[in-house]
Amino acid sequence: MPYSKTSDGSQVSAPFLNSFAQFCSKLHQQSVVCILTSPPHAATMLPSIQSSLKLHLWIAIKTNFAAYIHEEGTLRKSHISLLILSQYKGSLQHTKTRVKYSYCPACNKTTKDYGGKKHTYHEYGTLISDVWRDIEFDPDQGIGSIVDRLSDLFGLDPYRDLFSIDSQDLLEFFEDTSSPLVEELDFNLKTDVQVSGHLSSHLINDDCIKALHRLPDNSIDFCFADPPYNLKKKYDRWDDSLESTQYFEWCDRWLSEMYRVLKPGHTLAVLNIPHWVVRHYQFLASRMQFQAWIAWEGLSFPVRLIMPAHYAILCFSKGYPRSLPGLSSTENSYLQPLGENYCLRSRCVSKRNALGASDRTAISDIWHDIHRLKHNSRRVDHPCQLPPLLMRRLFELFTAPDEIILDCFNGAGTSTLVAHQLHRRFIGIELSKQYHEIALARHRQLEEGGDPFAKVNAIPKAKNSPVERLVKQKYQVSKKTLQLEVKRISKEIGHLASRDEVEKLSQFSITYFDEYFSSWGEVCAAARTTGMAEVPQKTVQLDD
Repeated sequence: MPYSKTSDGSQVSAPFLNSFAQFCSKLHQQSVVCILTSPPHAATMLPSIQSSLKLHLWIAIKTNFAAYIHEEGTLRKSHISLLILSQYKGSLQHTKTRVKYSYCPACNKTTKDYGGKKHTYHEYGTLISDVWRDIEFDPDQGIGSIVDRLSDLFGLDPYRDLFSIDSQDLLEFFEDTSSPLVEELDFNLKTDVQVSGHLSSHLINDDCIKALHRLPDNSIDFCFADPPYNLKKKYDRWDDSLESTQYFEWCDRWLSEMYRVLKPGHTLAVLNIPHWVVRHYQFLASRMQFQAWIAWEGLSFPVRLIMPAHYAILCFSKGYPRSLPGLSSTENSYLQPLGENYCLRSRCVSKRNALGASDRTAISDIWHDIHRLKHNSRRVDHPCQLPPLLMRRLFELFTAPDEIILDCFNGAGTSTLVAHQLHRRFIGIELSKQYHEIALARHRQLEEGGDPFAKVNAIPKAKNSPVERLVKQKYQVSKKTLQLEVKRISKEIGHLASRDEVEKLSQFSITYFDEYFSSWGEVCAAARTTGMAEVPQKTVQLDD
């Protein structure tokens, strides 16, 4: 689809939306529609076609810097959106598609360190995710690489034809330039806007909307929200399975309050899955000015043939945005992401540092180098903890020291703790008394000179995965040895070994297999695949 290189959140014209919606409604019942455009245009288009098509995937694809016009003082835009929708209502039908491993330019080993699990991965590469950085959209070169990827992805029955329609020449028909998306707000036209005075840092144990009501207008420098995703996670006090209409009505209420308390020219950021962010975009675009759509590649559960990794951080400003404070500094490592394909192996990092190698790159709106908390030693009793590095980057980018940050779903305190460490003031609102007290204790730890993000020996009770947590134990036989044993047996008998067959044919006690793994699927992980090497191989056989 056409898109504006400024990607400022311009409206899509009503005639275009109506025509396209009619086109979608007349497609074959087994059709799949893939729409390539900028994130704001994708968010604007989607509501008009969802009555005819089911959204399956919102994919972020890396672009080169020619794809957008960069404005000084703003976050550089470097990704485009690919929506994948279908006429049918069931699961998306597609092939198992793998992406080749990437290798560190410095040590020539795989970018990701697979450690002792290399035997459970495929020799060619990993399953594709919904963030594509291995190919790059170049507006001057066309969409050939993306069409090739889609041809592979949908190269199976019932699909017979792939039609590629490049409508870049229709930009004048596509965009509505007759009126601005957001009317000039009063505070843009006045010089005497009342900005509230200096607020002190504090944590609040209360309902977020009630607590927000008590904050003065125009008092907050940066508002952040990572709300419950309506995905039935095990929060302590949240009803995280609200009906969609009720859920978004509730979201609109706290978004309105955050808008009210935000200072003019400053930023409100909301983290959510793209499916939900679309609705937040529609609400905020009627009141605020679009700033950025940050695609955070935060790989998570559940495991699928297309791995879920794309989390959107939607950024809007209250009126015309100020220049981002963090972009004025060139020395902050949080704002200098790791370059493409560089690994995080300590030996390689040390060697690069010793050689003065340039392994950093300019920050943009696609963040691939910040990973979720995977180890229990880094977690506290909350099922949905964000990595501190994510918050450091956001706060360093959008705020200056001594400014005040608001998080109205503060949980166990990651946001306010990072703000505390970065010498920002903070207000953290949390409904759960349990999580509020955890946050208070962690702030006390920080004030006493401790590190609230340090490793701990305790095992948290809260979980964000359906996989059963195993009892901590000392293994008599390594899990790798047991998995390779199942692979050996499966090869000998000509099919994937069952538990009974392993009990009969293995040299190891079946008790090890029962007690060391969370499921029989994990036991068979090595038997289901080829195993991979850490360094590039000359020839690779690609199969399932």
